Amino acid sequence: MGKEKKEPKKKAVLGHFDHEVFLEELGKRIKFLRKERGFRSYETFAYDIDISRVGMSRYESGKFDDIRLSTLLKIIDGLEMTPQEFFAEGFTVTKAE
Repeated sequence: MGKEKKEPKKKAVLGHFDHEVFLEELGKRIKFLRKERGFRSYETFAYDIDISRVGMSRYESGKFDDIRLSTLLKIIDGLEMTPQEFFAEGFTVTKAE
């Protein structure tokens, strides 16, 4: 018996924006702000805010499908920001076509 082919992952776009692009941009924003705020190592930052180092690596690389709101809030708080500041300047996602 041969191996079954996996279905290609459906692109998560409902018409308003591309979810994959949003998650990639979210990861870039986290990494940029972490470095800007003087946290040189994602591992140390993850330890300091009590989240998984593996998870933090995935979030920063954009290689994740989902993030808990509580985890995102820990990251934002660890960056010494409010959610409004985090999602303000420097964070953009274009509308889906």
